[in-house]
Amino acid sequence: MKLVSIKLSAIKVINPLPKALLLSLFGVALTLTAYASDVDDAIAAATKHYKAGEYSQAAAQLDYASTLIRQEKGEQVKTFFPDAPTGWQAEDAESSVAGAAMFGGGISASRAYYNADYRIEIDLMMDSPMLQAFSMMLSNPSMIAMSGGKLTKIQGIQAVQKVDGKQLEIQFVTPTGAMVTLSGDNAAQSTLLKLANAIDLKKL
Repeated sequence: MKLVSIKLSAIKVINPLPKALLLSLFGVALTLTAYASDVDDAIAAATKHYKAGEYSQAAAQLDYASTLIRQEKGEQVKTFFPDAPTGWQAEDAESSVAGAAMFGGGISASRAYYNADYRIEIDLMMDSPMLQAFSMMLSNPSMIAMSGGKLTKIQGIQAVQKVDGKQLEIQFVTPTGAMVTLSGDNAAQSTLLKLANAIDLKKL
């Protein structure tokens, strides 16, 4: 009887996941499953068109599959944003996929954080050819100085910090090639830096 009592006590201290979080994770899982099915169908259609010598249709299906894959990645990226700091709230993260005509393609995602006085936004951009130009600028301190910025470090990564009036902006490129931009009120600099250092860069 004593052993049973111990087991019951252990079960009581386990906190179940909040219902809202469970529903959110379930929704993401269903979305990713749908993407996988559509991608498979598009690739199969592309293969069929290619074997039939219908190259334009094959290319269109591959482009469609590529877009779906980027959209799936965008859904995953939304989960990489940090939670709201104590005393702050966070809006739902958003993501979008740009076409080749816009910024050379790529994935963008954003999330806003706010309290009674301030607002901070985190923007992510990845898989875009335009990111190479920003990486080159980071390696040129004179260009950074000319743009009114100064060098700083975020999680050991070289970043550019700019102050424009009451607004603060910090930009850096992760080792995986994603560009991160944090912007908000300069008076909330400590929270902005806290968020920057809380981003799980290993998952980007």
